[in-house]
Amino acid sequence: MPTTSRAPLKVLRQLLVLLHMATAFGWLAISAAMLLLFTHATRLDDPAARHDILAVAAYLDDNLLADFSFMTVYTGLMLAGLTPWGYTRFWWVTVKLTLALGCALGSRAIFTQLLADATAPGRPIPGEALILTTTLMIAAIASLAWVARTKPWGPIRHRPPTQPWAPPALWILVILAPVADYVTDLPLQAIPAAIVLGHHALATHRQLMSRSRRPVTR
Repeated sequence: MPTTSRAPLKVLRQLLVLLHMATAFGWLAISAAMLLLFTHATRLDDPAARHDILAVAAYLDDNLLADFSFMTVYTGLMLAGLTPWGYTRFWWVTVKLTLALGCALGSRAIFTQLLADATAPGRPIPGEALILTTTLMIAAIASLAWVARTKPWGPIRHRPPTQPWAPPALWILVILAPVADYVTDLPLQAIPAAIVLGHHALATHRQLMSRSRRPVTR
């Protein structure tokens, strides 16, 4: 009976892992495509052709790179919150999530400004800055994959895991939210993210309060 009851959760967890891997690979592939576009644009002498290539890069940034990067962060946060891994139990989880969030936010802000300058009429192309930023982002994404694969550095602290709250309906909502978010262009991922993060924060608070009330043994 326990095996049967856990089977749906196992399948849903595998689907979320697959979604996380797919979005991370998409993030990496789009970054590589943008690096090729930037490299090619800096070698062109025709301003019109250069502008067209940078316009394609700007389109990729607005419509694909931002979505895939934040979906990678979202699915990573949900995997940590819905499983016993948690957010602050292991160094590799904390480092991976922090690096992914910083990379997604930083690249979004930097690319928006650089591409606005690059596509503005009469302005020189910040080719070196675009190539360097994209190269660093690709290196960061590769580092995220290495951290996820090797799980280095061990636990942050030795304590029992917070019991994850993961009914099947919540897993389904978490998996479908980014798809609906992408189709409707509405911030629907914020709903399950708020539920999972809020519950995890509350459970962690209760665990800490329970530990603080234990009598001190001498």
